[in-house]
Amino acid sequence: MKPYFWMTDYTPQKEWIDRKGLLLWLAFFLSEVGAGLYIVSLFLEFWVGSLIGWLICALLGGGLHMAYLGKPMRAWRSILRPMTSELSRGIIIMGLFLILGVFQLAPGLKFLSGLPWSMDSLFLKIALSVLAFFVITHGFMTLSFLRAVPFWNSAIMPLLSLASGVWVGAQMANGLSLFSGHVEIVMILEPVARWFLFAYALSTLFYLWNAFHGAQASKVSVKLLLKGELSSTFYTGVVIIGFCIPLIITLYFCQRPIGTATSLIWIRFFCALIGDLALRYCIFKAARYVPIINSNITKGIR
Repeated sequence: MKPYFWMTDYTPQKEWIDRKGLLLWLAFFLSEVGAGLYIVSLFLEFWVGSLIGWLICALLGGGLHMAYLGKPMRAWRSILRPMTSELSRGIIIMGLFLILGVFQLAPGLKFLSGLPWSMDSLFLKIALSVLAFFVITHGFMTLSFLRAVPFWNSAIMPLLSLASGVWVGAQMANGLSLFSGHVEIVMILEPVARWFLFAYALSTLFYLWNAFHGAQASKVSVKLLLKGELSSTFYTGVVIIGFCIPLIITLYFCQRPIGTATSLIWIRFFCALIGDLALRYCIFKAARYVPIINSNITKGIR
């Protein structure tokens, strides 16, 4: 795109989705679904799930965030302004989540079983539930403060990320349960997964509806998803893989017991991962900056 279009046209946001920006797209996804897996496993007392969720947040989500920053040795300075910077607050919240997570997970290790506290500590469960909530919602919450990108500037964004984080986290817990032989956890999780799938689908629909009826720049973003250059990714990755297939499988389980239908659980698991990645990609890729100059393009006249 030519430089002057930035002032007169709806310019694509590229910093967080193109080239090195793909690291941030993946970092947001992994941090949020890792925290979702952790909080679901925490209430199920599924130690393996909590451990995997913690590792996803620490190694994959945190590692990709550091790689995106470019100069990790200087990145620590970003925590010095928590009163004015959403980035500072996010790093502090993630740090506290990882530190307290170590204390909560430690008694589950055989060689640390003599610690004076247990994994069932009420204080740790409450504190980590609150911190996991903020880890899940922080990425989209940061986007929702950016007024220059009306497609992101929506109070629905944190609710959407919460629904998607818990939904995908529940599917990851299902996969780990089947892999480790804890089939009973799948039975317990099914009602949770069912309701969060519906919440996820409705919040996505409401988010797009709100964006389409908002500023002109956000309407342009929605049109790119529905009938523009991103329509194939949106309809295939988000609508069909992310929502339709999991919904059909979930409705099937509403009528029949899960039983031995483990293949359907695995299909829904992979569809949840692919669909959520595709949705986040579309939200990042469709974002458009508001033009500085009130040209004929902004008025809908070309």
